[in-house]
Amino acid sequence: PGPQEQRSAGRAPQLPPHVWGTGPVPQTGGRHRMPLFVPFATATAAAALVVAALFAVQANRTQDQLAAERDRAREIAHVLAAPDARASSGRDARGGTIGVIASASERSAVVTLGGYDNPPNGRVRQLWLMRPGAQPRSLGLFESDAPLVASDLDISATSLAVTVEPGGGSPQPTTQPVVQLALKGVGFGE
Repeated sequence: PGPQEQRSAGRAPQLPPHVWGTGPVPQTGGRHRMPLFVPFATATAAAALVVAALFAVQANRTQDQLAAERDRAREIAHVLAAPDARASSGRDARGGTIGVIASASERSAVVTLGGYDNPPNGRVRQLWLMRPGAQPRSLGLFESDAPLVASDLDISATSLAVTVEPGGGSPQPTTQPVVQLALKGVGFGE
């Protein structure tokens, strides 16, 4: 062998034998050290599980909201398709409007509000059925601009009224109506 081969033979292999798989792996003291990436990987996996759970919860909420919107659309279509469906509308002194499409045979109505800002301090707009000789009956709460479908209406009802109530609504009106609409023109209270 020439001088070049002797030099390369003298240096090979420069890594310890255990790296090449020819010797035992050296032990480092009595303590076993955990690699730094293990806690990071565990934290990342835990975070991924939390994110996945949040997505699952949000997906369920979205499904529930879609189902509720689909049910509301069906109810609206049912009222609109009734052979005796009639429309009426009214306006308050400030220009806010109330609209109704009602069916006396179905005892249902679709009620909309327009031109109103959101009530202040967590308050809500509540719809009431007004009948002669009876206490007002709540028909539900308006959610922003979404129409409210009122069912099981008493055929003797004379009007619909909207009041501003504490969050969650009230069992009876606590304020004067902001707008009221007579139902005679849509087949009720006759």
